Amino acid sequence: MKFLRPIFLTNRVFYLLGACAALFAFGFSWGFLVYVAVFGLVLLFACVLFELRMSFKMAGKIEAERKVAPLFSMSDKNEVRLHLINENNRPVSIRIIDELPIQFQLRNFMLKEQLEPNSARWISYKLTPVKRGEFKFNNINILFQTPLGLVEYRKQIEQPQSVKVYPSFQQMQKFEMMAFNAVRQDEGIRRMRKIGHGYEFSDIRQYVLGDDPRSVNWKASSRTGDIMVNNYEDEKSQRVYAVIDTGRAMRMPFGGMSLIDYAINTSLSILNIALKNQDHSGLITFSKDVETFIPAHRRNNQLNRILDSLYNQENKSYEANYAELFNHVGTRVRNRSLLFLFTNFPSINALKRVLPMLRRINRDHLLVVIFFENTELEKFREKPITNTLDMASKVLADKLSEELTQVVYELRNVGIQAIKTRPEDLTTNTVNKYLELKSRGLI
Repeated sequence: MKFLRPIFLTNRVFYLLGACAALFAFGFSWGFLVYVAVFGLVLLFACVLFELRMSFKMAGKIEAERKVAPLFSMSDKNEVRLHLINENNRPVSIRIIDELPIQFQLRNFMLKEQLEPNSARWISYKLTPVKRGEFKFNNINILFQTPLGLVEYRKQIEQPQSVKVYPSFQQMQKFEMMAFNAVRQDEGIRRMRKIGHGYEFSDIRQYVLGDDPRSVNWKASSRTGDIMVNNYEDEKSQRVYAVIDTGRAMRMPFGGMSLIDYAINTSLSILNIALKNQDHSGLITFSKDVETFIPAHRRNNQLNRILDSLYNQENKSYEANYAELFNHVGTRVRNRSLLFLFTNFPSINALKRVLPMLRRINRDHLLVVIFFENTELEKFREKPITNTLDMASKVLADKLSEELTQVVYELRNVGIQAIKTRPEDLTTNTVNKYLELKSRGLI
């Protein structure tokens, strides 16, 4: 019957039924035990009916509500809060089964709580999504036992909710603070010593001991009678692009996330830092063709445009077309810009096929090629050799690792900035490279 669906008999009921059955069996030898067994069955049946009535009454006085943010940050811990209310005059021990989005694949998720009489409280748990997209929560299930522990009741509260998982805006905010914070050295972001000085004129001020004599403004000095120097500041309004390869080379998974997801998180962080540094930020994604092009600007909604575009990026099964990328950059990116190219080279031959296009792009712009170190390959190289097959596999792994190191040398030999990084260190290394290039005045 439908009204009995949320009701479950506990193991205690079946243990008692087994005891009654044993009494009936012994009743063949001792007749009085049959009367004891019958009395026990009647009493058990009466207690179960009483507990059923009580469970319906208690269920009406227990409520729960879920509070979630409309947006989740990918690869970060996001808080989910539950508001629990108990209006019964007795404490209740409950189990909470929240129906999580299927993307998490958590089939044994359960929370246990003790609710005091006539009380309300908040509890929370955290989820870490590793994919972008729309996630849907379903019902909240609350299971509790009646005082005698014979019946367990499941109250199902319908509360469907949807949240969108965006690229890691928590990581973006974290690295923004680290990049502009004086103590960022402790967090992996290096303070870069400025080499030379900027070339953007700021103002004229009086000379003080230690100023560069080459900055003396002789005309202003002659007018005032004091030695005056030109004051310069870092160049601003420079153009910074994140260029993401969405082809099949970026489908490789690490730590539950694909390489393109690591690149998307880092792109959001570096472009946000560039905007905060008063530079212009833009985005390019490509595989077989150029799929996304957001021109570099510093307008108020630029970061939101980039965030929405990154949210919709998907891995393609095509090989990346660098010739198309070169043509698009040549026609749409007219001014010299800093291009962070996120891609992956599985071997030196993969680099040699695209190196001519990369050199032509680097001729007009400052290109930084960022590709990934195969951390699983490095772990395999550290394993001890136990047989001939392991020896052959280790030789092949050493060869592949050396090729990735050679990729860095080949890029640097032709004047292209290169970063080989572990996926988990991608954002830190990219931010450090941006700060380094700014300090050296290469952009």
